[in-house]
Amino acid sequence: MKKNGTTTKGTTRWRCKNPDCGTSTTHRRPDLTKARDFKAFHRYVTSTTSLTTIACDAGVSRWTLDRRFEPLWLIDVPNTPDPNRVYDQIFIDGTYTDAGCLLVAASRDHVIAWHWATRESAHAYTQLLGGIAEPLCVVLDGGQGAYSAIKACWPNTRIQRCLVHAQRVIRRYTTSRPRTDAGKTIYALALKLTKITTLDQAREWTLRLHDFGVVYKDFLNEKTPVPKERRTLNHQWEWTHLRVRKAYNSLLHLSRHNWLFTYLQPPPEALEPARWASTTNSLEGGINAQLKRIADAHRGRSGERQRKMLEWHLHSKTQLPDDPLKIAWGCPQMVDT
Repeated sequence: MKKNGTTTKGTTRWRCKNPDCGTSTTHRRPDLTKARDFKAFHRYVTSTTSLTTIACDAGVSRWTLDRRFEPLWLIDVPNTPDPNRVYDQIFIDGTYTDAGCLLVAASRDHVIAWHWATRESAHAYTQLLGGIAEPLCVVLDGGQGAYSAIKACWPNTRIQRCLVHAQRVIRRYTTSRPRTDAGKTIYALALKLTKITTLDQAREWTLRLHDFGVVYKDFLNEKTPVPKERRTLNHQWEWTHLRVRKAYNSLLHLSRHNWLFTYLQPPPEALEPARWASTTNSLEGGINAQLKRIADAHRGRSGERQRKMLEWHLHSKTQLPDDPLKIAWGCPQMVDT
């Protein structure tokens, strides 16, 4: 065949040299077309760019682009952490979206694994942690489900409670403007948690927590009769200052389990002891916050499609993410479309 001008779209037209044939056609490259569509799809699901903007850049309508994306939603996103790599610290947290509860495990620099669940239960966290090698330390924001899963999957791992979340618990009990002297004291003590940088400061803080329990022991143990309308045979008295008591017990529980200052005592085998953190800010601010932005920007997507969007974003945040196009070529959706 030989070149025979172009079509109205600018595509080269080819015609058979045999005068008895004269067939005219154009060469098509479906692989290039599919690659183009997938690149546009990946840009859409991993950013807050709207479908209209991407369609405008592609020179088609948003409905045409949405139709091209239809089979691409079925491509599986790889979620396979290295089962042999041991991390210094792993941060775990759950974030809730319209598609469900997304549990994420990450290091300071990249995503390690994720798991979808209905809530932050022990079983859900066990599924998340089961494929990850036991780290030296895990940082979490609380929740009995996470503690139970860590005890089952990583029995030798040290625990660091996120100090920012520990402060929030105290603020929830005392408010930011407590009225009693005990409330003001325990709230001020909680605010100092995130300012501790040495073991000496940690010891001083622990002594002040002990002194608080001694000084305000009678105050915390005060009881008052339960009103008649709520009184039962086994419930005739209640704590007078229940909220302050809960705030104190919350800090006392963390202190007795040595979950407050683990970041100040990294073991000798730690590779980067200077980078040990006391909060989950790197996960919540660097990863979960962006997940929320993507879910909000594409809030018309829900259910399985929203899950797929967030999974593609998490995959792009792993340490050595595979080329998304190569992943797509390994799926039948790219071959059959």
